[in-house]
Amino acid sequence: MVDYFIFIDFIRQYGYIALFFIVAVGLFFFPVPNEILLMSGGLLATTKLLDPLPTFLILFSSILLHGTILYVIGYAVNQHAHFDHRKQSIWHSRAEKGRELLDEYGLKAASFSYFFPFIRHAVPFSIGMSGITYRFFALIGFSSAFIWLSIYFFIGFYYGQSITDWTSFVQQLLYALFAVLAVIIVVQFIKRRKQRQRHMS
Repeated sequence: MVDYFIFIDFIRQYGYIALFFIVAVGLFFFPVPNEILLMSGGLLATTKLLDPLPTFLILFSSILLHGTILYVIGYAVNQHAHFDHRKQSIWHSRAEKGRELLDEYGLKAASFSYFFPFIRHAVPFSIGMSGITYRFFALIGFSSAFIWLSIYFFIGFYYGQSITDWTSFVQQLLYALFAVLAVIIVVQFIKRRKQRQRHMS
């Protein structure tokens, strides 16, 4: 509850700049699904704090920044491939799935990458590593991102218009987020345990 209202106060004071900063950072680091951020933007667009069209454009700008940063990092890693492999191991492991998708689907992978949690981070990085031009990546990848954003923004906007008691809604939303996070942690724990058992057998 406290963290949520800190974000609200931040947006109340600094408006769209605060929203851009929160979403841009949140796409990388917040321990909640990115779709929650987009729906939250739609919800806030139904309040007096933000207007719908500027909010949508700010969210899309944050997504553009997210994809561009990942592409640039991938491009930089590719340009400095002579570096110690141990320094690249984290990035290469994160890009492994993206590479597999690129090998199988080519740039079509960018057209659906934003609809899947891990892939939306891996594919832009892998495309940057592959040497494909940014213009080509942006044309395909950000068209997908626009559709992805539109779906979740308008879901949040629709439900935001029907909310009468924001305090209870925020409480229920946070409880739901904690429940989702707990499920994700349990699933990941079970997967890792099974992997360890396979290695041991």
